[in-house]
Amino acid sequence: MKVVHILDRLKFSGAEVMYVAAAPFFIEHGCELSVINTNEHLGEYAPYFEKAGYKVFHFPYREKPVFKRIGYFRKMIRFLKENRYDVVHIHHGFWGMSLCARLAGCRSVYTFHSVYLSRKKFTWLYHFWMRWSSKNLFRCMFQSISDSVYEHEKKYYKNETIKIYNWYNSKKFFPASIEEKEKMREELGIAKEALTLISVGGCSPLKRHSEIINALPKAVEKYPDLVYLHLGEGETLNEEKELVDSLQLTPNVRFCGNQSELRKYLIASDIYLMTSSLEGISVTTVEAMACNIPAILYDVPGLRDFNKEAECALLSPEDYVVLAEKIIFLYENREKQKRLAENATNFVNSRFDMIKNAGEVFKLYTNN
Repeated sequence: MKVVHILDRLKFSGAEVMYVAAAPFFIEHGCELSVINTNEHLGEYAPYFEKAGYKVFHFPYREKPVFKRIGYFRKMIRFLKENRYDVVHIHHGFWGMSLCARLAGCRSVYTFHSVYLSRKKFTWLYHFWMRWSSKNLFRCMFQSISDSVYEHEKKYYKNETIKIYNWYNSKKFFPASIEEKEKMREELGIAKEALTLISVGGCSPLKRHSEIINALPKAVEKYPDLVYLHLGEGETLNEEKELVDSLQLTPNVRFCGNQSELRKYLIASDIYLMTSSLEGISVTTVEAMACNIPAILYDVPGLRDFNKEAECALLSPEDYVVLAEKIIFLYENREKQKRLAENATNFVNSRFDMIKNAGEVFKLYTNN
C-alpha cells in the first residue's frame, strides 16, 4: 500500500514527530511511505522523515489566482496517478487535496489537528461547505485527534469525525531515576537544587511563550537560581528574546532551539509549562507527562482534555500573574507534584499508545 502525507513545512511539531515515530509500524504493515511538503521552505524536519523511510517531495504552494491554482492541482493529480498512491493522508489544505485525491482515484483521509474557528457567519458557511463537499463529494474520511477537536467539529460545524487520539514514542519518553536526573542536570549545567521550568513548542502568537516569560520575575524573586529551558523556534522568537532582556531575565532563560534529544531536557526539569490559546492535543505535553514531569497548563480547549479522567495537570487561568503563583505553589508542594505526575503518566500510557492508535489510522487506510 502506497501512502503519501500532505503537510505544510516539515518542522519539529506534533504531527511530524508522530508520523516519523510510527514509520516502522506502518512499514511493517506493508506501507510504502512518502511525504509532500507544500510550504515554500522544505523545513528542518525533512531529514528525519528521510531517515525514517519516507520519500520526501517538495511542491511549494502559494496563494495564487484561481487559474494558477488549477495548474498546481493538475500537477498534483498527475503526480498521484503516476506514483500510483493508494491513500493520501492530508494534514494541510484538505479541500483542494481531497479533490486531487478523488480525481486521481486515491482514498483520502484528513486529520483535524486543532480547534478551528470561523470569524464571521459568511466564513462559517464557507468552512461548513468545504467540510460537507470534501466528505460527501470527494469521499474524504475525517479524523479528529482529541475530545476537544471531535466535540468542536461536531457541535460547531455539524461535522462527524472519527476520533483517533495522537500518540507518543514510549521507547523515547519514559521516567528517569533520581540518578539520571542529576546526571542530566550536570550535563546541562543546571544546579542540583535550581527550580527548572521547561516549555516545548514553536514560537508563535498561538503558543504565547511571552506569558511564561512575564510570569518569571515573581518566581525569580523567590528562587533567584531559577532556570527556564525554552525549546523551540519560530516567528515570535526575537520578540521573546527582547522581552527576556527587558525584564533582565537573561541569566535565568536558556533559548535552546529545536532539540532532537528532547527527553534529556524534560527529565532535567521540575515543571513543564504550556500557555497556548488553544490546542488539538499537545504531543509535547504527552511526552512530558510520559517522563513523569508535573505540568501546569492554561485552561483552554485541547489542554483541559488532560484532566477529563483525573487531575493530571494543574490548570491555570490565562493570566501570567496567576501562572507565577501556581509555579511557586506546585514547586513547594512535593505531594501535589507526585500525585499529578503519577496520574498523568498513567493517563498518557493508556490513552496515547502508539501501536494502538497508529493501528486505528491504518484501519482508515484500508477502509474501502
